[in-house]
Amino acid sequence: MRCLLVVSVAILLAAASLIRVDSPAEAAGGGYTSKCGGGKIFLYATEKRLLTLHNNARENHDLKPFCVHPDLQKAARAHSQDKIQHHYFSHDTRGRNEDACTRIRRFGYNWSSCSENIGYNTTPEGMFSSWMSSSIHRRKILDGRFHEIGVGALTGDYSDSKTTMYTVDFGARR
Repeated sequence: MRCLLVVSVAILLAAASLIRVDSPAEAAGGGYTSKCGGGKIFLYATEKRLLTLHNNARENHDLKPFCVHPDLQKAARAHSQDKIQHHYFSHDTRGRNEDACTRIRRFGYNWSSCSENIGYNTTPEGMFSSWMSSSIHRRKILDGRFHEIGVGALTGDYSDSKTTMYTVDFGARR
C-alpha cells in the first residue's frame, strides 16, 4: 500500500511539472479580456500585451479589432507549449503531418481562412515589431478577413535557456 502511495505521488509530481506556472510578473499583468461571441477569457500578461499591440495596429489602419476565440487560443497555446517541450521551431507540428491550419481545425475551429505567426525569445514589443517589419507577417496582422485570434506565449527551457515561444493564430469562421 505504501509503495502504491509513493508511486501515485511520483506520478502527480511528474504531471505537475508539465503544467505551466506563471511567474509573479506574468500573473500580475494577466487578466480577462473579451472573447468572441461574448463573455471573458483569461490571457497571460505576455498574451494580453500582444493582443493589445495587434489591436492598436489594426485601429491605426481603420480595421476592426481582434476578439479572442477560445479554440484559436487553445491551439496557439498548445503549439507554443509543444515547441518548447519538443525543442523545435516550425509552423508544422513535430511528429504529426500537420500544418498550422490543420492543427487549428483539430482544436475545433472551423475556419474559412486561417494563418499563423510564430516567433521566440524576445519581449512582446520586440516580437510585434519584428512581425510588423516583415511584409509577410504584417500582411497577416492587417488582413481584414481575420477578425478572430488566439495568442499563445509560453516560457520554458529551449536550447539550454529560458525562452518565450509565441504563436498567434488568425481566423475567420465559416
